[in-house]
Amino acid sequence: MAMFRLRTDAEAWLSEIEKTQHIRSKFDLYYFCLMAGFASGRSSETHITGAGSKEFIDYFIDDYKSASTLLIGLLVIAEMKYKGIDVTEKSSVRGLFKDIVDASNGNNHLTEHGMKRMNAYASGGFEYLSQKRDTKPYSIEEFLRDYVALVGDALTPA
Repeated sequence: MAMFRLRTDAEAWLSEIEKTQHIRSKFDLYYFCLMAGFASGRSSETHITGAGSKEFIDYFIDDYKSASTLLIGLLVIAEMKYKGIDVTEKSSVRGLFKDIVDASNGNNHLTEHGMKRMNAYASGGFEYLSQKRDTKPYSIEEFLRDYVALVGDALTPA
C-alpha cells in the first residue's frame, strides 16, 4: 500500500513550527516540503525508505482532498520535466500517467511508483529548504516569510 512518508530529519528540522497551532497535521509539513520539491525540481529517494523516514498516512487528509488532483497533476508535470517528455508526446505522457496514477486506488490515486516519486519530491524539497536556510525555523511567521521567498526563487529562471 502506497503511503506518504516524511523524512525523520525533515520532521526534526520542522519540529518547532509543528508545535504551533497553525500546523494541524504532519501533512502540512509534508506539503511544505513537497511544494518546495516541485518548485525547485528536486527529488531525492535517498532518505524515503527505512529508518530515514516514517510512513504517516495513506490518503489525502480532508484539508488537502480538494487539492489532491492538483498535487497529482504537479507530480505528472514534474516527472515530465525530469524525463524530458514534451506535452505533445501523447504516448509518452499516457505511459507516464499510467505509471504514476491509479484511479482505482481510492486512498490517494497513486501507484506505488507514483507515491515513491511524490515522496522523493517532498524529500528533495526538504533538502532545498534546509540548504537555503542557515538554521531550522523556530516560528511559523519566520518560516512562511522565508518559504515564500525560497519557493519564488526556485520558480524564477536563472
